[in-house]
Amino acid sequence: MILMEMANFHKEKAEKVIEAMRGGGADALLLFPGTDIGYYTGFSIGMSERLAAALIPFEGEPVIIVNELERELRGQKTWIGEVDVWLEHEDPIELLAENMERLGLGGAVIGIAEDAPWGWVNRLKNRVPNVHFVDATEFLSHERMVKTPQELDWMRMACAITDKALEEAFERIHTGITEKELAAVISSELRAKGGEGGFIGVLFGERAALPHGRTSDAELEPGMGVLVDMGTNIRGYFSDLTRTVFYGEPAERHREIYGVVKKANQAAYEAVRPGVSCGSLDSTARKVIEEAGYGEYFIHRLGHGVGLKVHEHPYIVRNNGLEVEPGMTFTIEPGIYIPGDIGVRVEDTVVCTPEGCERLTRLTRELRTYPVSG
Repeated sequence: MILMEMANFHKEKAEKVIEAMRGGGADALLLFPGTDIGYYTGFSIGMSERLAAALIPFEGEPVIIVNELERELRGQKTWIGEVDVWLEHEDPIELLAENMERLGLGGAVIGIAEDAPWGWVNRLKNRVPNVHFVDATEFLSHERMVKTPQELDWMRMACAITDKALEEAFERIHTGITEKELAAVISSELRAKGGEGGFIGVLFGERAALPHGRTSDAELEPGMGVLVDMGTNIRGYFSDLTRTVFYGEPAERHREIYGVVKKANQAAYEAVRPGVSCGSLDSTARKVIEEAGYGEYFIHRLGHGVGLKVHEHPYIVRNNGLEVEPGMTFTIEPGIYIPGDIGVRVEDTVVCTPEGCERLTRLTRELRTYPVSG
């Protein structure tokens, strides 16, 4: 029953994209391995050297093309009834092209995602030169941006696990613990609480000024800040949380910087409502940081969508006129990064509601200090 319900979910989502794309003159949708093929067909498969694809004509029966190894679609339930298999010694591009011609798509307009593998698409264009490929990303991403109640429940579960795991891990910091050791503690807590994989980044002291710095063997010392960026997933739906805390008493300037970042986070949260643009949310938070004199140190966008991928649409960035809708999930993560001194980020995963905004990650945003020990 659950498998059938999920198959219906994937079909309904695909039908919404098809209906939206018809108005643009497209004739079919071609999905390659990645998030979209799983979301719109129910057959999840990652990229490899072996071609897999779902060809969905807007008129006619769709087909999934896979290698012999995937004939049973890994035991997954999909709404697409036809599976065409290629053998290891055969050319999968030829099989895909033959299916296009069989379905009357030899001169069609076919939508593909922005991350479609160039090599396969280029070979396909040479084989079926009258096919016109168009970017379907806007349509594919919109359906994934607006979450159903069930999707939101899975994200709430992932966020609750993330909150609790980090809260408990912070209680175990001590002098001399390394970034890698703290990351291992967090990973263990996530697994113990039911998280299904995830990501963890830990940075101490001035290393936190490296927004994408790698977790290392650096040791924790009194007075340092501790920045943790992490998340897990439930049924494939992710959380994303960053907190910056202090081991021992922070310098007064560091307290000030933390307060500015926290204020920017709150300002953006209060500005979220249906109809507001992604760009204006970025501007709202950025104004707080600029007015405090730290504008040059806020070097990234305010946030990004979260769902089946940690980073996806919508992107909360300047000049993005996309309007937020109820059900859209994304991060609010202002930060200040001063090289050689400190990095502070306060990040939450949120969802736009009809009334405004709901935080899905709820770990306190108040400045936290932990006593020196060890």
